[in-house]
Amino acid sequence: MNRRAFIGSSAAFAVAPLFAAAGRKVKTPLMLDTKRMAIWDGPGVRTTFFVKGCPLRCIWCHNPESFSTERQTARFQHLCRHCDKCTMDEATCPTRALKFYGKPMTIDEIVAKALEDKPFYDSSGGGVTLSGGEPLFFWEWVVELFTAFKQAGLHTCLDTALFAPPVAIEAMLPLVDMWLPDYKADDDARHRKYTGVPNKIIRKNLERLVAAKAKLEVRLLVVPGCTDGEDLTARHAYLDSLGIPRTAQVELEYRDLARSKYLALGMTDTMPPAK
Repeated sequence: MNRRAFIGSSAAFAVAPLFAAAGRKVKTPLMLDTKRMAIWDGPGVRTTFFVKGCPLRCIWCHNPESFSTERQTARFQHLCRHCDKCTMDEATCPTRALKFYGKPMTIDEIVAKALEDKPFYDSSGGGVTLSGGEPLFFWEWVVELFTAFKQAGLHTCLDTALFAPPVAIEAMLPLVDMWLPDYKADDDARHRKYTGVPNKIIRKNLERLVAAKAKLEVRLLVVPGCTDGEDLTARHAYLDSLGIPRTAQVELEYRDLARSKYLALGMTDTMPPAK
């Protein structure tokens, strides 16, 4: 049975074809990276895939190459020798000063890559994780990808900011074994200031996951001078009010180690200092 036939026929994933009714082309992301043997992206040993494209503009983002949905070339000046005849080829650059971000991968290719390490998942309780960028920026495509993951017998995690329409959450609920949402700021004005988007829909989607008894690990990035202090306290209080245990509220230390990426991409470095 091919993948599309599986989607249409499986009662377990009956919500998955919701996107097909719209009769429009599904937005397909470029891929940024594949991280094998990951141990911080959900339970067990995992393979984490990163999509390129995000609707948020977090000033502290350590993956600025994930903002745009388009392929990008980065030139790391501290490595560049300014050769007379630049190869403009990442593979042959003698100092690795060139980096290309974004390559196409089909769903079949992604699943095949994930299955290479299935013995490690089976022995550790691991699986696959999709990160970004923002995976739910491409939620219709992610529905199809995760359906293929489940067909292959893989445990799935989704690393997301939850800035997505509610229909995306409903479509993904039967397909995600564990959600890894970020809760970036509690105050809406603060959230808009530092991420470029409001947090009302994020809170609504998080509350929907709680109501559905989805397995969660909520990440709380602590950025000094931005989302520490009162805001961090408020975030914990809000998550407490939803009944999310403190063991599932994970504070993450902020580090400003991605400045060279901003410069290499010709972007303004917006990262706050780490204290």
